[in-house]
Amino acid sequence: MAGYSQDVLEDLRQGNDIIDVISQYVQLKAAGANHMGLCPFHNERSGSFSVSAQKQLFHCFGCGESGNVFSFVMKIENFGFLDAVKFLAERINYNLPALGSAASANVAEKNQMYDAYRLAARYYYDLLQEPQGRVATAYLDERNITVAARRKFGLGVAASGGLGDMLVQKGYSADFLVKAGLIMQDNRDSSRHYDRFRNRLMFPIFDVSGKVISFGGRILGEGQPKYMNSPETPIFDKSRTLYGLNYARQAKTDTMILVEGYMDVIALYQVGFTNTVAALGTAFTPNAARILSRYCKTTIVLFDGDAAGIKAALRATEHLYSAGIAARVATLPGAKDPDEYIINFGAQSLYQQLGMAMDFVDFQIETARKKYDLDSTAQKIGFLKEVAGILKRLNTAIEQDSYLRDISAKYGIDQAAMREHIGDRDNEIINIPSPSQRSKPRGQTKAFAEAASHILYSMAQEPGLCGKITAYLAAQEMSDPLYVKLYEAIVSARLRGMEASPASVITAMESPQDQKDAGVIFSQVTEYDSIETQYAALAQQIKLVKREYLQKTLAAIDVNSELERFGSVREELKQLEGQIISL
Repeated sequence: MAGYSQDVLEDLRQGNDIIDVISQYVQLKAAGANHMGLCPFHNERSGSFSVSAQKQLFHCFGCGESGNVFSFVMKIENFGFLDAVKFLAERINYNLPALGSAASANVAEKNQMYDAYRLAARYYYDLLQEPQGRVATAYLDERNITVAARRKFGLGVAASGGLGDMLVQKGYSADFLVKAGLIMQDNRDSSRHYDRFRNRLMFPIFDVSGKVISFGGRILGEGQPKYMNSPETPIFDKSRTLYGLNYARQAKTDTMILVEGYMDVIALYQVGFTNTVAALGTAFTPNAARILSRYCKTTIVLFDGDAAGIKAALRATEHLYSAGIAARVATLPGAKDPDEYIINFGAQSLYQQLGMAMDFVDFQIETARKKYDLDSTAQKIGFLKEVAGILKRLNTAIEQDSYLRDISAKYGIDQAAMREHIGDRDNEIINIPSPSQRSKPRGQTKAFAEAASHILYSMAQEPGLCGKITAYLAAQEMSDPLYVKLYEAIVSARLRGMEASPASVITAMESPQDQKDAGVIFSQVTEYDSIETQYAALAQQIKLVKREYLQKTLAAIDVNSELERFGSVREELKQLEGQIISL
């Protein structure tokens, strides 16, 4: 679009989180899964401007403005598309390629890095099967990591060297491999290089589309650091990457499990908890929470039970809550980490512990209580002040009041005194329109518009579903030209292994009106309570869309000149009702 490749535009869109950008212009408050505020594009007293971190879209239920981060910047700054691109690039210090370049230098470099990391991952994986991998294999056997799990996560081993030489033989320059973080320059002799990872068990780190973008390495034997990650590169941003998300996003659930390390993800995955992710390193960042909010409604934090783990869990729950995710915390009595718990007590017991996970506010309050002697008046006051600070960070008065009642009853505290300590909240009204107030795009019947929108949204959100849906529904059966364009854009992106989220698909639309209408379509899609409900609804929605297409086709046929075709379409329509659609 406008001379820039889709890769460049996707880099900019992912680098500019829509909540961060819009918050510079609009005061947003979390309201359920979305953020709400006063629309900057028309005068209003109650907030009808909604921003979704999960979809990376905005929509005003008052004036109808809708779109992604590019659309917002164009509207708010009165920019053309090129100016919006430059604005967002400057915001994150992104070096734009020369305008109109078919294969920009930085896109070509990124593709080269993807290839180098793919070759490196294969090299490490193959080496694990060789004699050099015996120590790593013994360690994995000791940790009960199955051969199937090793293959699934591409585990490998780095020996004392060899990767750099192999990649140079493949045509990569030493300077490029240094920039990619795969080898390092010798400080004493700049002409010499050595592998960054040596004598380590290797964990390839994938992006959400399944491309290897970095590595984590665990030392085999003595040495420091115990774990080491690749440096940040043009294809790897540590703060926006979650280990295991490429698999977890495919799990049929709206709940994710957040753990601390690679081994925890693998241990849980191989006993059936395929919805598990881990932050990279010790910190779970606000950026990572916003990324996670695109794939789940609830996250259970399952960190180690030591002081450092509890501190990290408290910090993680704050970030999850700020991103609009319902955060819960599970504890593991009798074990230091999830891996050990599974070994000692089994997967079924872990399932029960996850079911008993505490609401994050209750966990914060319980953690605070353990620091104080409540028999001491001074200590009790300190505890109550800390609790007031916890409640003050909640988004709504309703949440505060609910917890206040519980705390008052449990600890014998006057609610009024606590409320005074918390302070008054901003009483700005947030107006969340009901479905009946929402507009339908392109003048379609309400049933067709809702069905087609849900189908497209599901195709965009879940790669696995996209292929299943296309097996039953062809592009032309979407009837409306915009729906057909969106369908084709999603399928095209999937086939090329590119991001196909609603926000990225909108960017691929050529006309501003198509972008706006697409924003309306995606932003008004409501989430289902469960994956099972979603799949059952999709089966019926596919039938509804196909039925409308066949009925329109039937009505347009001249029976006198196309009798055979008329009979064929009518028979297809008849058979549709008995068709079983299995997703």
